[in-house]
This record gives sequence, structure tokens and C-alpha cells, in this order.
Amino acid sequence: MLPLSSSSSSSGAGDFSSSWTWGAVITLVALVVSTWLVVNHRRRDQAVQWHQPDYDTASDALLVLNRLSLTTAVEGVTAELRELVDVVSRLRIAEQRSPDLPFGVIIAELEGYRANVLPQNHADKLAADESLLDDHLALARAQGIRLEAARTAIVHVQRKIEKRTRN
Repeated sequence: MLPLSSSSSSSGAGDFSSSWTWGAVITLVALVVSTWLVVNHRRRDQAVQWHQPDYDTASDALLVLNRLSLTTAVEGVTAELRELVDVVSRLRIAEQRSPDLPFGVIIAELEGYRANVLPQNHADKLAADESLLDDHLALARAQGIRLEAARTAIVHVQRKIEKRTRN
């Protein structure tokens, strides 16, 4: 049974009050921390979902560039040039979705690469006139420089996306 004396009931009430307060504080802290974790994870998941298409587009562009780096691009002959047009249009969409990411640098480098393709009959022209060799070598060098610059820009964009989605 419960004691009826005031001294024992006041000490029992004090014990109950202090134990209840610590339990409430611990529960409140756990609730605040778990709520913060849920909100933080949802925010990060939304950022991942937002940037995933941009990251995939940059990865696709990198794959196309790796294939293009194996040979010199010739207008009308190199099959990846048609695929490069598609990748550039997808990069333009990604640039509109995330204007703060430097997709414009990638687009500029890829457009510069397409501007430096060799003409389709370059071998015939070289056979007829060897003085064109320096011009064709300059175009081939410019292609390589543009490819490397585009690769570097793609890696830079992907790292920025990874930083945003990691935190």
C-alpha cells in the first residue's frame, strides 16, 4: 500500500518527477535527432534524384569521347559524331536544369571538337597535295586538345555533383 506520511510521499513524488524529467529529456533529444536525420536524408535523396540525369548524361558523354579518342574524327565517316550531336543536346538540357554547374564548358569543347573534324576526302587531298599535311595535323591536334578539355570538364562536373549529393 501507499504510505500516507507527507515526508515519504514528497520524496517519492520528487523521485518520480526527476526520473520522469530525465526520461522526457532523453526522449525529446532522441525525437529531435531522429527527425533531423530523416529530414537530412530526404533532402539528400531529393538532390540525388535531381542530379542523377545530369550525372548520367556526363557519363554518356565521357563514353562517347573515349570512343572518339581512338581514331581521328572524319566528317561523315566517324559514326560517333552523330551520337555526339545527341549527347550535346542532352548536355544543353542538363545545363538548363542545373545552370550553376559548368555544362556550358563541356558543350563549348564538344562544339569546338566538331568544328575541327577532317573532311571526308582528306586522304585523297593529301595524296594530291602534301602541303595540306600541316593543316590536317593541326586539325587532328585540335581534336585531341578539345577531347581532353571536354574530359576534364566532365570530370569536374561529376565531382561537383558527387559533392552535392554526398553531404
